[in-house]
Amino acid sequence: MTRPATAPRWAILSAILIGTFVGTLGNSVANVAVPAIMADFGVPLSSAVWVVSLYVLTFAVLMPVSGYLGDLYGYRRLYLLGLSVYLLASLGAGLAPSLAWLLGCRVLMGIGISPTLPAVMAIISRSFSPDERGRAMGYWALANGAGHAFGPPLSGFLTEQVGWRSVFLAGGAPALLSLGMVWALVPPDEARTRRRFDLPGAVTLTITALGLMLSLTQSTRWGWGSPLALGLWAATVVALIGFVWAERRSRSPFVDLSLFSDGRYRAAMVVIAAQYFCLFGLLLAVPLFLIQVQGRSEPVAGWLVLPLPLLAAFLAPLAGRLADRHGSRWACSWGMGLVALTGLVWLRVARPEIPWWGLVLALVGMGLGMGFIQSPVTAAVTQVVRPDRLGVATGIFHMGRFVSGSLGSMVFGLVLQMEAAGMAAGFRHDLGLVVAVAAGAVLAAQWLPDRRVVAESVGGQAGDRGGA
Repeated sequence: MTRPATAPRWAILSAILIGTFVGTLGNSVANVAVPAIMADFGVPLSSAVWVVSLYVLTFAVLMPVSGYLGDLYGYRRLYLLGLSVYLLASLGAGLAPSLAWLLGCRVLMGIGISPTLPAVMAIISRSFSPDERGRAMGYWALANGAGHAFGPPLSGFLTEQVGWRSVFLAGGAPALLSLGMVWALVPPDEARTRRRFDLPGAVTLTITALGLMLSLTQSTRWGWGSPLALGLWAATVVALIGFVWAERRSRSPFVDLSLFSDGRYRAAMVVIAAQYFCLFGLLLAVPLFLIQVQGRSEPVAGWLVLPLPLLAAFLAPLAGRLADRHGSRWACSWGMGLVALTGLVWLRVARPEIPWWGLVLALVGMGLGMGFIQSPVTAAVTQVVRPDRLGVATGIFHMGRFVSGSLGSMVFGLVLQMEAAGMAAGFRHDLGLVVAVAAGAVLAAQWLPDRRVVAESVGGQAGDRGGA
């Protein structure tokens, strides 16, 4: 059955956010299980680490394609199909007889979960008026953050008590629950005009995204001047040129290139990229500083860095409400401004002997600032993009944040290693990078929608409904 037209929008939100939690959990639970997988299959770390990497790589590069298919065939349909594939692949991963089998299942899990984010964004946009989307996106960010936060401890418990295979089966029950709720509550996809599938555009964009993420992650291993790295970067550039050429010639392009001429969409891309660049970079640099410079243990470093992602997650609903009242421009400007200010203060006290409570205070400031960014800027995208292009637009938006996060980890790590004066000096340079990137994002945020734009959008929708 399908839901009645009067099904509460918050019930719909609960149904789709379970899928968000499942997808994030599928990423965060794998890290802790890697040593047990290595021991069970007798493989080195360089092979077992692909259990983590292939999942992220697959769903990140496929999100634009998944969003485009949602635009063509319906978001509810793609959500149900994708989560079903994820569920079956999770079962296969838990029963994997070899590493190759496990890696194949992780790729299928990434393929299955890739429609989730674009579908969630589109269903929220359809279910909530623009003046409520910030709040709804806040709960999405909370579900996403909870998956990151609870994944590692859950994985550690299951791996120790039951075995690593249970880690991949853990998402089965919530995935089934989400499938049932979405089937019952989310209304059927509306009839839409079918347009020709732009295969050249889809293929070239996917190759570009895949090449970019592989170039960022593998060049440090191979060496930036190695033939493999240079060849991969060259192939990525060629694919990008091919994508632009294909889209300009297509009558029904995979991505309408005019999307990138909208200053509000570009601003949203810059702000989310800046947040994830700083977040992923700090989540790498701070533990290394604690362990390598201050000599703290890995568990202690893990606990000390926890306030940053936790605060960012739990502040997201409040940030969404404030964005609904004052506009995404206000929330993101204050959020990135607080990140820049915290970075400046941290720079003045970032000495090797800084006490643990000083680091925690700095991370609290960073968490507070970043908590005011993700849900407002994501809501802004739904306000400025045409409904029939929302799937691919949000797919590119979310792919961009993963690419930027990978870039942040790489750049912050390189700065730590390359500083001749030592890792403590490199850490200070990383903080300077946070300040510069956050300050640039504050400027970019001035192009995001303000409260007046949201109010006009609400009024337009009300008028459309009234005339129907």
